[in-house]
Amino acid sequence: MRLRSLDYAAAAVALAVIGFFVVYAHSATGESGSVRIQSESSEHLYAVEITDRIAVPGPLGDTIVEIQDGQVRVLDSPCRDKVCMHVGWVSRAGSWIACLPNRVFVRLDGGPPGDVDAQTF
Repeated sequence: MRLRSLDYAAAAVALAVIGFFVVYAHSATGESGSVRIQSESSEHLYAVEITDRIAVPGPLGDTIVEIQDGQVRVLDSPCRDKVCMHVGWVSRAGSWIACLPNRVFVRLDGGPPGDVDAQTF
């Protein structure tokens, strides 16, 4: 089977698209990031530069989220296994913590990107 000129053109376009997405995935999405906290009833956005503890209400009680020095973590949660607390501090854009029993989701948006993994693609 012999390749034709349109085959080469299609390969070039595919490589260009892949290159664009690789550059896009590795580029910064903004200089300063934000912390997005979602619960069953609300969604809030906080600057990652602040230092604060936020009580997020859920069906089991309040989940305490702490933001400090460009990082975020779940400090306390009423859930049984406390998996969200064991995640610890997250500081890379795109990182997230979820407390499924209490229906609280915390995501670090913006800033320099984290590691590119299968979720990115």
